[in-house]
Amino acid sequence: MKKKRIIVIGIIAIIVIAIVISGYLYFRPELLGNINRNYKEKTTITSSVSFSGKEGDRIKFSLRSNIKNGDLDIVLLDSTGNEVYELAKATALETFFTLDKEDSYTVAAECSDFIGSYSIKVYEAD
Repeated sequence: MKKKRIIVIGIIAIIVIAIVISGYLYFRPELLGNINRNYKEKTTITSSVSFSGKEGDRIKFSLRSNIKNGDLDIVLLDSTGNEVYELAKATALETFFTLDKEDSYTVAAECSDFIGSYSIKVYEAD
């Protein structure tokens, strides 16, 4: 009788775990792009990642940085190169921006005499 009870509890636990994992996979934010860089010598460069967005899309930016020297500016550009949003300078930042039109957007990380590392992830939040 104890063996059957243990088997039933095990099956129920597996079903609950499967439901939780399925829910996470279904509801997690969609990754639109990311940039990960690490520079050990002074570097001046722009790295970028592009994505398509629609009017009203809510975009989440996740930034982690370790700046040892120089500057790091992170901006969101529309398809004509106009800056539509600038991320605040921080070692760790989670922020949101709502797109005002359907367009192709580019997140650009502009390094100037930069030594250090950074990681930017861009998600569709809703």
